[in-house]
Amino acid sequence: MNHPAPSFGSRKSGGSGRSGPSGEARAGEARATSGVAAALRALDVRPSRRLGQNFLTDPRVAERIAAVALDSVPAAATTSPGGEGAILEIGPGLGALAERLAASGRPFAAVELDLRLAEHIETLLHPHPNARVVRGDILDQRLESLLPGDGPVTVVANLPYVITSPAIEWIVNQGPRVKRAILMTQREVAQRLAAKPGTKEYGSFSVFVALHAETRVEFRVSPGAFHPRPDVDSVLFTLTPRPYPGTSAEERAAVERLVRAATGGRRKTLANSLGHGLGMGADAARALLERAGIDPGRRAETLSVDDWLRVARAEGGAA
Repeated sequence: MNHPAPSFGSRKSGGSGRSGPSGEARAGEARATSGVAAALRALDVRPSRRLGQNFLTDPRVAERIAAVALDSVPAAATTSPGGEGAILEIGPGLGALAERLAASGRPFAAVELDLRLAEHIETLLHPHPNARVVRGDILDQRLESLLPGDGPVTVVANLPYVITSPAIEWIVNQGPRVKRAILMTQREVAQRLAAKPGTKEYGSFSVFVALHAETRVEFRVSPGAFHPRPDVDSVLFTLTPRPYPGTSAEERAAVERLVRAATGGRRKTLANSLGHGLGMGADAARALLERAGIDPGRRAETLSVDDWLRVARAEGGAA
């Protein structure tokens, strides 16, 4: 299945944002935007708001993102693919960030779904022998084919709303070579990543991320840094893959399965939603929750990762 290519920067529009800049700042924004718009017209690329295709126009933001990305990998780099400090960019777009990252001399690969943009990036990166461009959907790729070797990799991406969840799943499923991911998303998506149990933002995605990674917000990016201008703020954050402390791969998989089964009905009690989702009935689900020491009358969105682990271990006979 093909997804919209996340590009520095792509953003799914929606919600409300901050008021726009004024005076000299607006004039500078207009100049940068006109340059990006002209480049897109020359390539016959029409950004789709429905697909979240918004392109980064502010070079200051690009410099800040590059600084975060390059600071997150070892200083010593080799020129062989997959060596120390390799970088993978998902959806380079017009190359606002790709050229800066490739110029660092670190092994660099960019995956771009749009063939017109991929050709543009290939030309842009031609002077950098350490860089390569792969045409295709990132979800169809494997890290070892993009950057062969066993050295650490930093992933960089600007993720449209519609691809955020599968892209993050792809990142954490690539194994221990991915040391960090520097990601840009809608502010609302970033809030879901760090949401606490019982809040409206908390859900199965929050639990998945907590099971597999730690996150840290780096900085906010205003809508004026993109073309077309989105309706919401964006947030750059660092995602550091790691297994949830004290868990096995089997336990994490069990929690994912339980959460998916139970979070389809936010207004149902946990016994009812879990019983329905697992096809075991409310009575059996109630007994399972009681073995785990969880009140069956609670709702799924109030359970922490540790609570879900208790349910998983009870189901497996370990509690």
